Amino acid sequence: MDLSTYRLRVLAGVAVAVLGAGATPAGAAPENLTCTACYLVDDTGTVLFDRAGDVALANASTTKMTTALAALERLAPDDRVTVSPRAAGTGGGGLDLEAGSVYTVETLLHALLMTSSNDAAVALAEATAGSEAAFVEAMERYAAGLGATDTSYATAHGLDMPGHASSAADLAVIARALLEVPLLADIVARAEASVPGPDGGILLENRNLLLETYRGATGVKTGFTADAGNVLVASAERHGRRLIAVVMHSVDATADATALLDHGWDRLRRTPLLRGGTAVGAVVLDGGSTVATAAGTVRGAYDPATVTHVFEPAATIRLPVAAGDVIGRVSVRAGDRTLSSVPAVAGSEVRAARRSAVADAVASLIAALAPVVGVGR
Repeated sequence: MDLSTYRLRVLAGVAVAVLGAGATPAGAAPENLTCTACYLVDDTGTVLFDRAGDVALANASTTKMTTALAALERLAPDDRVTVSPRAAGTGGGGLDLEAGSVYTVETLLHALLMTSSNDAAVALAEATAGSEAAFVEAMERYAAGLGATDTSYATAHGLDMPGHASSAADLAVIARALLEVPLLADIVARAEASVPGPDGGILLENRNLLLETYRGATGVKTGFTADAGNVLVASAERHGRRLIAVVMHSVDATADATALLDHGWDRLRRTPLLRGGTAVGAVVLDGGSTVATAAGTVRGAYDPATVTHVFEPAATIRLPVAAGDVIGRVSVRAGDRTLSSVPAVAGSEVRAARRSAVADAVASLIAALAPVVGVGR
């Protein structure tokens, strides 16, 4: 109970003191998942589903999330990169880079994350660290710094190589870091983008099908190799909340990620934002005081730490009050929006105040005169 929000009213001759109160924090698992490793986490760090989430597996082009993050440690988006013969010879991706061509870092990041350009990965690696081998060492340091302890890299692009692997839990950690970088978050959320190239604009289409099929989808990265199978790191936002789902070695990564995200929203909808019986305020009446408690539980897909509880006492509260009597309502709000409200009830009895001798005499006189002057009782 927060005594600092104390305020006093006088309603119908009854003095009411209102004290604000704080908040308290919150299914069936998805069926038919085809992923060997599946992981789902919300924006508070709560793991909502975990199947082999800490097992290191080949992770294909989801590697490029770390490539982008590590590159931006040293390069600026408008820096210009000259493509080397080695980068151009890597192959695979949306730009088909040619040796000697010049691109901005931002253009290469779009190709890296949207069309999974392997040649862009090597070009960025060389521009950042001088060689792909040196850059891979920087990638591993970066991932370790994020807490991705089950991750090891052999390339900047993620093609199958011995010792190149990551876990689903680590990929979720890396994705969360990427989404905190506005430029990268904007890139991975685009279904398509036009970027400048040496010979004019280039239209890139994102390989993440969820961006056009799943409500609230915001990214993040697809991947496929023979060893990794289908891999997808997916994120979505609704009601100010964010979920990150990771599926690895999947037959149908889009369907698996969809099922996980749906499961997450279902879980969040059942999150208690206000539990029944929680003290939400208090009233002080002529005959005493009582704590007001929520009569029921309010649930919703919001972070309990971000909602507020607002107790409004009833306009008139008649004495005596019994425990359980409704004495107002409590609303659960997110910002200016009221999500739901439930009755607030008295936690204890409040008896009528003992009247003074003068008040008793006046009452007796009124009773005696009532038959004569028609005073109502």
